[in-house]
Amino acid sequence: MAPTTQEGTSANAVALYPGTLWRLNDLVASEETLKQAGYVIQELTEEELDRKKRCITCGVRIWKKPRVRTRQNNRPDGQQQQSQPETEQPSAGDGIPTSDYTGNARPKPMLCNFHPGRVAYKYWTCCGKHVSEGPCTGKADHDAPDNQDDQATTISQRWQFHATPPHPQPTHRAAVAIDCEMGTALDGDSELIRLTVIDYLSGETLIDSLVYPDIAMKHFNTRWSGVSRGDMDRSLRRGCCIMGRDAARRAVFAHVGPSTVVVGHGAQNDLAALRWIHHRVVDSHILESAARKEAEVLKAEKERAEGKTEVGDQGKAGQGGTEPAGAKDRKPRTKHHPDGMSLKALAMKHLGRAIQVGNWGHDSLEDALAARDLVQAYIIRAGNSAPLG
Repeated sequence: MAPTTQEGTSANAVALYPGTLWRLNDLVASEETLKQAGYVIQELTEEELDRKKRCITCGVRIWKKPRVRTRQNNRPDGQQQQSQPETEQPSAGDGIPTSDYTGNARPKPMLCNFHPGRVAYKYWTCCGKHVSEGPCTGKADHDAPDNQDDQATTISQRWQFHATPPHPQPTHRAAVAIDCEMGTALDGDSELIRLTVIDYLSGETLIDSLVYPDIAMKHFNTRWSGVSRGDMDRSLRRGCCIMGRDAARRAVFAHVGPSTVVVGHGAQNDLAALRWIHHRVVDSHILESAARKEAEVLKAEKERAEGKTEVGDQGKAGQGGTEPAGAKDRKPRTKHHPDGMSLKALAMKHLGRAIQVGNWGHDSLEDALAARDLVQAYIIRAGNSAPLG
């Protein structure tokens, strides 16, 4: 579903008390917490960028983690020489037997699997298979790019992250909420296709636009993103989409400065889609996770205290008061809720709001508002929204 709102329109504003912004700033996650949650907090190194290299034939990433081996050398004097690491790049056949028990040679596994044809009307011209079916051709090894320098430049342009510019501007907001939708590029990587940014306090829609990808797309994940290829093509013809990720990030920087608080739910994915580094983030997923862990600790302490009291009373009554070893440390089994931490589940639990319903995928504006309201609800539940007088 393509965006239907106009930039500059407003949703419901939050109740603004004198301490609202101060308390929102107090919820900003530390860099260590952001890192543990999967946020990129600094520019990628050359090694990290090198891991993005792909085979030019099948598109699979061809970087292999170096194998480190240690060896002990016995010295004549009886002392062992310090272990020396050996760094090796594994070959295609490492760990795979070259012959079976009869002594017959086994064929080398096909590491590079691909379709040599092209897609026409959702079918491959090489084999007639549907686009959803696996490759029809394979070969033993991957093909590295002919010009490594050119690919390194391309990889850097596509994958390098960029920090929020350090200079404040009059257009920067105190706090915003963000949500993005992603499709799947031809090489299998996630690619930004829709961007929504709203003002946290007023609910004003600052950005709500499709983002036309810089690279060829395999599909647009329409079932989840709500964006179809037709939506994207129509948006391009009308000239109402943002052209590429870099332009989308620049559009964000028009509203977000170094001191702006960015609110989202699992926003590490949104910032990664924009290749954006920002250190002032309030993530409703992180807040909910911390709240649940705290509740579990309090519950465990209460149960442990009650358990000790019962054991003590039983002991005094001469009833033994014994329990199996390790029983105190055993945690009760809890029912697993697959969507218990999802934005949809939390919006229903804490806001009584049904989102992401129907068969048209997600709406990033709806999701950004839900993330904003979840954080505000957290502030209210914590008793942090009372007027300071």
